[in-house]
Amino acid sequence: MYHDPQNILVIHIAGLGETVLALPALRALRRHLLHSRITVAASAAAAELVRLAECADEVLPVGRLRGAEVIGTRSLYRSVKSLREAARERYDLAIELRPGTEAAVLINFARPQRRLNPAGNGVRSLIGRLAGALAKFPAGQKHQAKRYLEMLEPLGVRPLEAAPKLATGREADERIDRLLRKNGLTTGELLVGIHPGSGSARKRWPAERFASIAARLIHNFNARVIVFAGPRERGLAKRIAAGLPKGRAVVLESPKTPDFVSALARLSVFIGNHSGPAHVAAAVGTPVVAVSATDGPSPDDLLGRNHAHIRGVSAETISEERVYEAACSLIQTSRAEILITL
Repeated sequence: MYHDPQNILVIHIAGLGETVLALPALRALRRHLLHSRITVAASAAAAELVRLAECADEVLPVGRLRGAEVIGTRSLYRSVKSLREAARERYDLAIELRPGTEAAVLINFARPQRRLNPAGNGVRSLIGRLAGALAKFPAGQKHQAKRYLEMLEPLGVRPLEAAPKLATGREADERIDRLLRKNGLTTGELLVGIHPGSGSARKRWPAERFASIAARLIHNFNARVIVFAGPRERGLAKRIAAGLPKGRAVVLESPKTPDFVSALARLSVFIGNHSGPAHVAAAVGTPVVAVSATDGPSPDDLLGRNHAHIRGVSAETISEERVYEAACSLIQTSRAEILITL
């Protein structure tokens, strides 16, 4: 039914975290169908991640039906443009990797010849070999990255990697290097990232604990700190930085996605709530301490090496000491690995 599609539309309109977890599936699809043209429809916030992963010939940014992505003039313009482009194409196949209202609207515009809606296919897994590489979950649960891979099984797609991977862009690297030099950072300094925000207020660790962790790392390790801020955290990030020793912290507010990825790749450790930025940091290979308001493994846990989930039934119950100890352990491990490779 799905043999040899030539022009494919993959629909995955989601936030940063879910998009990162879809990257192994998107990369496997790209490798499996080398000679097909693949277009990925992604959220406006996550479209650049798909471009950096080099798993599509074209990326269509589509605003999600929420917040600024709905009412923002620029986001609305890009969404309308993407819908028009989809309507002009003749897709052999549309894959609803993440079904939803936005996907339904896009399908209505694109009118593909065939559709693969994995959520309704009842597909059984053929990729059990990935189980050992992914986290263990209670009966009936699977990691989201594995689910995405399973969705592509009707096409004969097989996994290439268990964990998401992202590379930085050259121009973004140059911009971040200039920013760090401007703020007096030199090669070899311990650089720590702090992200106090999260899409859900319930999942946010208290901001004063992030500030205290940063201060302790500056005092005990002579670290430099980058405090990352999204559109809703600008004032918070500035307040945290202002309370740290003078000249030891830099605030990076709402950076462009390539710059954000490049900055994350330069960190010795990233400390943040279990949210999209933590997933992006893990995908570039940076050790991550994720403060997780869960009492056990979750289907959207971070994947890859050198990460620590510090869990609690609520964010407030997670102690500062546990997070600090995890950060120290990851710093020591990453520094030891660097020395071994020299």
